[in-house]
Amino acid sequence: MILEYGEEILSMKNSIEKELDFETLYDDYFERVFKFVSYRINNYEDVKDVTSEIFQRILKNINKYNPQKGKLEVWIFTIAGNKVKDYYRFKNRFKLLSIEAFTDFFESEKATDDNLQRLEEYDYLREKVRELPERQRQILSYKYGAQLSNKDIAELMDISVSNVGVILHRAIKDLKKKMEGYYE
Repeated sequence: MILEYGEEILSMKNSIEKELDFETLYDDYFERVFKFVSYRINNYEDVKDVTSEIFQRILKNINKYNPQKGKLEVWIFTIAGNKVKDYYRFKNRFKLLSIEAFTDFFESEKATDDNLQRLEEYDYLREKVRELPERQRQILSYKYGAQLSNKDIAELMDISVSNVGVILHRAIKDLKKKMEGYYE
């Protein structure tokens, strides 16, 4: 009887610790995961949904994470990358700018000429990013959306760190060249 009670308390303690760990993990990684997803998906509502699905998957599988196999953030962004792939696999849509974001922007009081210029520039940049090869787009979203190091990106994509640097350099160089057309 005492042994069963002790096991029950230990089980409750582990459950509470898991929940607290998840809260910390959520607080630490939410913004980066959200940015990563928003680099890959253009619809704000879909970004929120996919981000939510990512954290649901993390919560469900948190006890499967093995620190010996890799860093926590690499594990998290592997899940995030897979969820984004799932999104496109099932939704199969590629929009440059969602109607909701467009409407929200113009309904706000910030629809000034400067903001319109930035929106136009941002739209042009997103269009040019879409023209890049998939691998370059993926590395850009890991680097600037998820703010991962080249080493972590290399681990996620199963390529060398120097290869990440080369691909990133080429992507930025290509984007700069493509953006010159915008400023002419």
